[in-house]
Amino acid sequence: MKKEGTCTIWIFRSGPFKPFKIKLTERNAKILLGVVLAILVSFPFITINYISQSFQMARLEKETTHIASLNNKVEEFQQQVQRLKEFDVKLRIIANLENAQETGSFLAVGGITPPPREPLQGVEADTRRMKTELDRLSTEAEFREKSFQELYSFLEGKKRQLSSTPAIWPVRGWLTSGFGYRIDPFTGLRQFHDGLDIANRLGTPIVAPADGIVSRVANSVGYGLTVEINHGYGIKTIYGHLSKAYVTVGHSVRRGERIAAMGSSGRATGPHVHYEVRLNDVSMSPMNYILN
Repeated sequence: MKKEGTCTIWIFRSGPFKPFKIKLTERNAKILLGVVLAILVSFPFITINYISQSFQMARLEKETTHIASLNNKVEEFQQQVQRLKEFDVKLRIIANLENAQETGSFLAVGGITPPPREPLQGVEADTRRMKTELDRLSTEAEFREKSFQELYSFLEGKKRQLSSTPAIWPVRGWLTSGFGYRIDPFTGLRQFHDGLDIANRLGTPIVAPADGIVSRVANSVGYGLTVEINHGYGIKTIYGHLSKAYVTVGHSVRRGERIAAMGSSGRATGPHVHYEVRLNDVSMSPMNYILN
């Protein structure tokens, strides 16, 4: 029987180390050589696959982070659109437009509800759902924009009327007599008082509660020095018992502009202003108009 040959492998190391010798049979040497060649051949493919997997994982991680960020923005957008929707409805109720035919499509839009989940998984599913929700929110935003444009046009038309409505106190002080029946301080009889009596120090400035044109400045029986302002739309305001008037007939006044000084002219027990609001020459309670 032929004796199997041997192979010697020498391994040399740097420094004061002796060479290392390995003796292998011819068969084992071939196996070792085959293993080494297999490693050398497969190493580039293993390396490339590892690098590819690393890049793919990094990309997926980046996409996941980006989707999470987008999802947060979508939720913020949802909340903003919902707030705009609620504000839109409130404005329409105030402006008495909630039943207008052309607004039905706006008010019929539903609330913020997520779209149904699709049978997709992972990043693709999240991306699809976010796209669907963004499309829906975009449509809702277009509705809101058109609705607010309509409201703006309506309120712009009412701007002059609103600025001509007596909505603020003409003077600050103590309310000594309200609108309605009372005991007259001079006669002791029950009489109807068609305004408010507001008391303060002599000379306290009185301002116009709305835009208008001064229609009368004169002394009248009972009210003493009186100023009357015509605000249009059938609304007039009257200020009595004044000590001084800073405006004349025909003077155009703006809301908050000083028009007179408080006094006690006419039938008065002390410094105060008698303030009236008349709508189509009918006395109205000024408290129905005051907003501040």
